[in-house]
Amino acid sequence: MQSKQPVWDIWVRLGHWSIVAGIVFQQISGENLDLMDAHATVGILLAGWVMFRLVWGFIGPHYARFSSFPIPTPQTALTSVQKLIRKETEHTPGHSAIGGLAVYVLIGLIGLTALTGMASSDDILFAGPLAPLLPGFLVNLASLTHPVFSKLVLITVLLHVLAVLWHTVLMKEPLIQGMITGLKPGFGAPVGTPHPFSTILVLRGFVAMTLCLGGTYAVLVLFLGW
Repeated sequence: MQSKQPVWDIWVRLGHWSIVAGIVFQQISGENLDLMDAHATVGILLAGWVMFRLVWGFIGPHYARFSSFPIPTPQTALTSVQKLIRKETEHTPGHSAIGGLAVYVLIGLIGLTALTGMASSDDILFAGPLAPLLPGFLVNLASLTHPVFSKLVLITVLLHVLAVLWHTVLMKEPLIQGMITGLKPGFGAPVGTPHPFSTILVLRGFVAMTLCLGGTYAVLVLFLGW
């Protein structure tokens, strides 16, 4: 039995579960006119989270940084999928090659979904905060592609859930517990610097999260007057 060590910091964990809640809410509220304002607000906050996750990929702890992700080449992704099918554990505390690729895909899709949502307009009841600033053809393009990106986010999340269940049930890997407690089998790898549970990292993440989410909300809602 591998001993566990700190891997996921509080901001990665909070972000993970907040994204789950946010995506579920967006899927439910997207077709409900009574929830449209809340749908738009959550979309803006998701855009802020994308900004935070990009920043955190450079200033966060070791396993949150993109530099710790395996290089997402077709070969590394294929090898990772083959190991998954054979139920072979990849001996890394952080993301596997396919897991790291999934993070990139999800960040990109959530960002595009939020961006197209904020640029959309139905010319009757709803206009996103960016719609008045863009030419008509871009607003029309955003309005057409927003539901497509939303469905792609849902498909990606469902695939992620299936992969987690595969790891948890068939491979007996504590992925869900790890994303709750932050502790995972270490496989002899170093914890990294800064320590994911350190006070300085908690404060750094708080400042970054506040600036990214607060700044996004302030620019789109307060400055643009949406």
